[in-house]
Amino acid sequence: MIYINAAIGIGKTSLAKILSRDLGTKAFLEEPEKIPLLSSFYEDGNISREMKSFAVQIEFLDYRYKQLLEGMYLKQEGMNNTVYDSSLISDGIMSRNLYNRGEFPEVLYKDYLRLNNDMQRNVAGHPFMGPDLIVYLEAPFERMLQNIRLRGRQMETDDPTLEEYYHSVWQIYRDWYNSYGDTPTMKIDMTNLDFVNIADDRSKVLDAIEQELVNLGKLSDAEFQQIKEKRKFVKVK
Repeated sequence: MIYINAAIGIGKTSLAKILSRDLGTKAFLEEPEKIPLLSSFYEDGNISREMKSFAVQIEFLDYRYKQLLEGMYLKQEGMNNTVYDSSLISDGIMSRNLYNRGEFPEVLYKDYLRLNNDMQRNVAGHPFMGPDLIVYLEAPFERMLQNIRLRGRQMETDDPTLEEYYHSVWQIYRDWYNSYGDTPTMKIDMTNLDFVNIADDRSKVLDAIEQELVNLGKLSDAEFQQIKEKRKFVKVK
């Protein structure tokens, strides 16, 4: 299992799609429309965030856990290196940020943490040791804001005061990366990379991730070479 971790709008979903296609595995993607309360979570700034933080995070918890269940099943069936554009780890980071900001009541935050930790320790009766690799994408804050504007989700752009909230999300992901050590992690600095639109950048990123999978014993050298050769003839949409 490969988790893509990054703040909002930095390229998690795009990379998950590209990487899963390159590896020939399944991508588990975040679909905002399947989180009913998400749009109203943003509608009135910190007031709506505080009122709805627990409910929204529980919706995400249920959503991510179902993805994790399916991923565990696929692994048992022989499909390795499935890719996730978000995860229970990422949700925990977002919840921690809300708590730090005073927008997640403490008693509810503790309940949420207990549920999140329980779900990560045990998946349908099977011990879960975490992902095989976490790929962390880091980019300047201004690029994050630009990407959020470009993707044009109304709920993310209507309120100009959200910029301060976005900065706190950007910062807590940087803090998370600098302190996390539970499972193998690698960082990709997105400052001068555009893996969506530039083929050379895309190959650099894919090669770096797949070489790390080789180092971890999750991909053989022969498989890696076959993937790179096949990539030459694949047109990425």
